[in-house]
Amino acid sequence: MSFEIDKNKGVEKKYFNSKDNIVSEDDFNVFQKASKSFNSVFEKYKGKEWNSQIKTEFELMFKKDLDPDLTLPVDALRVEKNIDKLQIEKDSQKALEYFEKKVSSLMPKVNKDTDITKKYTGSADVLNEYLKNTPLKGLGQEFINIQEKYGVNALFMMAISSVESGYGAAPAKGTKYNIGGLTRLSGGFQESDDFKDAINDLGSTLSNVYLRRGKITPDAVHHGGYATDKDWGSKVVKEWDNINRFIYSKK
Repeated sequence: MSFEIDKNKGVEKKYFNSKDNIVSEDDFNVFQKASKSFNSVFEKYKGKEWNSQIKTEFELMFKKDLDPDLTLPVDALRVEKNIDKLQIEKDSQKALEYFEKKVSSLMPKVNKDTDITKKYTGSADVLNEYLKNTPLKGLGQEFINIQEKYGVNALFMMAISSVESGYGAAPAKGTKYNIGGLTRLSGGFQESDDFKDAINDLGSTLSNVYLRRGKITPDAVHHGGYATDKDWGSKVVKEWDNINRFIYSKK
């Protein structure tokens, strides 16, 4: 069972999202992955074809883990005919919405006026987990290192790399490692030696070109000349918020 969250409507789509009907990690959102039983159940069924039995076991697992008050008897796992599936759907949705509210109440709020010099103080491990399916896999600590070197929030830099290059999946045209869409004064995109160097170049540019001029918010960086896309700032803030949501769901 997988839910896709619609910020305005709550739960927009129920059950699994798999395009090929095979159980895979992409079928689940960050809230479900935060369930303490997720890994054990997922390892049991990953790579297998979705069916009603597998879906029911995931439903019960999320129901049990995300809201203890909604726990069903263990026998329900074995005797499918005793399961009120409609009630499970309803309770699972309720549990997921409750969990999302909990996460939202804990996580810091970011917007176009957030101070980008305020440091991320969490671990590199959770950043690595967020980046694990991208070309920037394993570079969570590097974002933190560059934060310390240049005074630019690590998550802000991650969000820029997402908006500009899909976390390195689509670097600037004609380059292999330009994750931030950085350009040369002489024209054209600048190139870095590797992704690690590209993170350094991003931090250096933000510090020397924007922070030095007092541009210390996403909106100020945007209108200070970083991007011409009128929606750039909102896209960056949205991804920054997604990263925060992931981090705090793990807590």
